[in-house]
Amino acid sequence: MGHSDSCFLIGSCFAENMAQKLQEHLFPVHFSPNGILFNPQSISQSLKAIIGNNAFDENFVIERDGLCYSFLHHSSVHASDKNALSEKIHTTQQEAHGFLKTSKYLIITFGTAFVYEHKTLQQVVSNCHKQPGSIFEKKFLEPDAIVESYQSLIQKLKVFNPDLKIIFTVSPVKYLKDGLENNSRSKASLLLAVNRLVNTNANAHYFPAFELQTDDLRDYRFYKEDLAHPNAQAIDYIWQKFSETAFSEKTQSLNLEISKLNAALHHRKLSASEEGDKKLQTYIEQQKDKIKASAPGLLFP
Repeated sequence: MGHSDSCFLIGSCFAENMAQKLQEHLFPVHFSPNGILFNPQSISQSLKAIIGNNAFDENFVIERDGLCYSFLHHSSVHASDKNALSEKIHTTQQEAHGFLKTSKYLIITFGTAFVYEHKTLQQVVSNCHKQPGSIFEKKFLEPDAIVESYQSLIQKLKVFNPDLKIIFTVSPVKYLKDGLENNSRSKASLLLAVNRLVNTNANAHYFPAFELQTDDLRDYRFYKEDLAHPNAQAIDYIWQKFSETAFSEKTQSLNLEISKLNAALHHRKLSASEEGDKKLQTYIEQQKDKIKASAPGLLFP
């Protein structure tokens, strides 16, 4: 993967972490217009809607605390009324459609094999939006069901963007609300499904983020205080392993220079020295020139 290769990411909050890392290193990146999605079925539904540029069904709108949300979107996607929400979803989906059409890579991160189906709408939801549990039926996705759904999706993606390469990951985030036993069952189902998809599709690959967190790092000091989410140190470690796998030595060297630039841009002033400010600004401009010389087409934010 090089800095000229567009990358579309979709899935759990770990996918969002990787999207942020790629953006920090100036890769052209687009994150899911539906926001964070946890289960394979919601991810598949979203990708199919993006491919077909499907119209949003307003039956999935829910109003809560004076705002409108969508059962097919994360709570970060909301608006003041139904029309504004529909317009926002339409605009972001169109942008995603155009980006995915020309992307070189699609990174899909599965979080959990448990889904919640709205009994009345007969649709798996992406987010329950704090609605009563009685209106949903909780279900478990077996590996066969995931594989069947994604074999169909992968064929649609091949037609939509023949050059697209798919990288599957399983999120290392623990879904403790399901209990430790069910969390393990869930991850096992996801891992088995991904293994079969990768083995039967030449354009599909697997990156072991889950194994790096749970088997390589192991210790709870690599988790946040909730003991479920990887902390910054763990994310940096997994990013480094991803870099070694996905990037050439030249790209890794360029990433190092971009990291130095980012550190300078976020440098906290230790004094009000005008001379110090000038030195810092000079270093920033020199670093930008050095990066531009290595990658002339690179765009700075």
